[in-house]
Amino acid sequence: MSAADPVLLRERLSPSAPVVLVAAALGAVFGVILVPLSLIAALVVAVVLAVAAAVGVVLLSPEVVVAQSEVRAGPASIDPALLGAPEVLDREAWELAMGQDFEPLAYHCTRGWMHGGVRVPVLDPEDPAPAWVIASRRPEQLALALDAARRA
Repeated sequence: MSAADPVLLRERLSPSAPVVLVAAALGAVFGVILVPLSLIAALVVAVVLAVAAAVGVVLLSPEVVVAQSEVRAGPASIDPALLGAPEVLDREAWELAMGQDFEPLAYHCTRGWMHGGVRVPVLDPEDPAPAWVIASRRPEQLALALDAARRA
């Protein structure tokens, strides 16, 4: 993706505030281990690990980028010309796609805290993945951006 390539959509699949708080709480729990040794050390470790866990879940969240020449979802990328028409998955369809209709060979860029997304078939016969399943907070906008990139 070059600097001249216009980005049609960019979305980070970051967790919601409650998920960040749970991560911070889990990080802080490890400080409890040090209470018998030193209360000060336990508090310092708890604060450091709480902050590290909260920052970590946000910074390690994948990014979805749709440009005219490339679609990126997490570490993977594909030429939009190799993609079919995107299908918007609302909450009910998303639960089916992540449950009984799960495609093990498809490329998945999902997060447990997201309940919607897009399924895009891969048209390249050389690609072992039959589809890309991408989580999104704005699946309709993602589908529109994917369609625009495919037609460009």
